[in-house]
Amino acid sequence: MAKILCAQPQLEFAVLVGSRAAGKAKADSDWDIALQWSAQLDWLGMLGLTETLRRTLADALRTPPDAIDLIELRRANLAMRASVAEEGVPLMGEDTLAWARYLQRTWRELEDFYWDKHHAA
Repeated sequence: MAKILCAQPQLEFAVLVGSRAAGKAKADSDWDIALQWSAQLDWLGMLGLTETLRRTLADALRTPPDAIDLIELRRANLAMRASVAEEGVPLMGEDTLAWARYLQRTWRELEDFYWDKHHAA
C-alpha cells in the first residue's frame, strides 16, 4: 500500500484511521485512509485522483472499491482531523513539512476549541 501511495506525486501524506489503525479490524472491515493532496490541485483534479487511487488500492487489497473510504483532510471537520492526528497511523509522508503543519494546525485549533468551551460565559 505504501508503494502505491508514494507513487502519487500530488499526495502530501496518507494516514490509516479507524478499526485497522486501532488493530481491531475484522476480515470484512473497510479501509479508512485520510489523505492530504497538494493545495495546488483544484477540486475536480483532486476528485479524479482520489477516485483513481480508490480503485488502485481496491485492486491491490483485493477488496471492492466501496470498502476503501478516502477522507480528504483539507475538507474534514475538526473532530475528524483530531482523530487522524491522535489515533492515525501514517502510511506515507510522516517526515514531511506538510504532516508537521497539519499536526500543528489541528492541535492549535483543538486547544482553541477547548479553551473557548471551558471559558465560555
